[in-house]
Amino acid sequence: METKRKNYKKLSEEYLNDLKRVQAEFENYKKRIDKEVQEYKKYATESFIVKLLPILDSFQEALKHHNDEGLKLIYNQFYSTLKKEGLQEINCVNEKFDPYKHEVLMQEHSDKDSMIIEEFQKGYILNGKVIRHSKVKVGKKDETK
Repeated sequence: METKRKNYKKLSEEYLNDLKRVQAEFENYKKRIDKEVQEYKKYATESFIVKLLPILDSFQEALKHHNDEGLKLIYNQFYSTLKKEGLQEINCVNEKFDPYKHEVLMQEHSDKDSMIIEEFQKGYILNGKVIRHSKVKVGKKDETK
């Protein structure tokens, strides 16, 4: 009888340990799924926002040529909505060239080696990820001097 009791106790301890292990695995699974869902939500809007960038460019170009208060108001509303979704402009003029953020379209002889002289098209970052590189002109020192 005593050995039966020991066997039952040992068996119940094994079951309890198995249950604890399965419970811990399930908790880890839930945490991993929650993290994946958060990442998915973070980047789910990326393709849609990329499609909106040409519209943002058109607004910026229109504002350069027309000083219309209504247009400014609509642009500000549109841009602030995109910012709330995590969109940020890449600042680049007078910055050092960074191949992860900038795409060189032209080079010009300048004493500002590897510095960005001009921006042709704005680049953007969405939630820490570059979704469009800035298209830029970079200075290059004349090595013959």
